[in-house]
Amino acid sequence: MSFSELRFFLSVLEMPTVVLHVAAGFVALVMAPIAMWTQKGGKQHRRWGKVYFWAMFVIFVTALALVYFRPNFFLLMISFLSFYGAFSGYRALFRKRPGQATWLDWLGAGNALAAGITFVAWGLLGIAGLIDLGIPDVFGFIGIGFGIFLASNGLADLRHFRAPPADRNWWWTYHLIRMNGSYIAAVSAFTVQNVSRMLPDEYAWITWVLPSLIGAGLQTSGGPLGTGLCSRRLSNHARDWQWGIHCRQRYLSSHCCCSSVF
Repeated sequence: MSFSELRFFLSVLEMPTVVLHVAAGFVALVMAPIAMWTQKGGKQHRRWGKVYFWAMFVIFVTALALVYFRPNFFLLMISFLSFYGAFSGYRALFRKRPGQATWLDWLGAGNALAAGITFVAWGLLGIAGLIDLGIPDVFGFIGIGFGIFLASNGLADLRHFRAPPADRNWWWTYHLIRMNGSYIAAVSAFTVQNVSRMLPDEYAWITWVLPSLIGAGLQTSGGPLGTGLCSRRLSNHARDWQWGIHCRQRYLSSHCCCSSVF
């Protein structure tokens, strides 16, 4: 097969990839709220949570493919951010006990750390004028913020694999917060694709930031998206983690009645 034939073959795959990407995005946006309102740990919760995770996986894979057809570094970044949240949150259910992290967990955390550092470098180089971002310079600052966010999560996970917490219930809040973050990132991508084009370029960055601000506020409150009091009663060990990943075991066992996403 010649290079021109290969390019033609790949171009034929562009539209099916776009359709699959959009379809998976729609499924993820719908399934997450359904899982929020079902009984945590119940059959329906696990079922729709798995559908959400695999939809996020399809979104991530198709996003990587679409970079070839439609280069967009910023959307690639948000794809990494949203999928690692879903990936790490889902994997937490398989490593509730110390020493259960596998090569897949190490690989995911290492890639998250490397990707985060790359995003920070992209933002810094763009702001310094050393590379052309192709979008308003303000997105360079957002890239730095998202990059730090992703890299800190990857680094925290690598440390966690080496020194697991003593709290046996650490996975509960970790799972909740990572899945919440994943969904917030997915909503951000949706608003950017469908709302930012309606705004002037100087205000387009708002669509990237607003979902995160709203989601963070809801996550610290009660209700299906919030961690409620749980997120505010953290052990000393938890405060070393991004967003506070662990709750006090005694609080969880006797007082925690707040709802969660996953």
